[in-house]
Amino acid sequence: MRIPRQQLDAIFAHARRGYPFEVCGILLGPAGARQVVRVQAVENRETEAPRVRYQIAPEDLIRVQREARGERLEIVGYYHSHPDHPARPSETDRRIAADGLSDGVIHMVIGVQGGERTEPSAWVFHDAIQGFEDEPLVVE
Repeated sequence: MRIPRQQLDAIFAHARRGYPFEVCGILLGPAGARQVVRVQAVENRETEAPRVRYQIAPEDLIRVQREARGERLEIVGYYHSHPDHPARPSETDRRIAADGLSDGVIHMVIGVQGGERTEPSAWVFHDAIQGFEDEPLVVE
């Protein structure tokens, strides 16, 4: 997956601002490409356990999708943070992806240690294995 430095920095800033809660957002890029050209932060709508889970509201997805169409972009994936946890998908992340329409979708996980140090990772979910595979992350 390719992402401009400015967009990755925006994700890092969002993750630090939201600490100690998980933050989330949407990755936008050209159709069929593993390339991010813009990120859109959205509110974490999780109410029961926002320190360890996130939820993107359907109305936020629809709004971002409509805006992206005007830019000839589509949703290529999602990002969320893991406050004080590793930058890799959790079992909860895997279960949620397996229950949804995530085949081939990019999932970025940003580890945030102490609200300061950030570490990115990228993954692609595959229905065939019901799990994530590491996706090389190229920062431009």
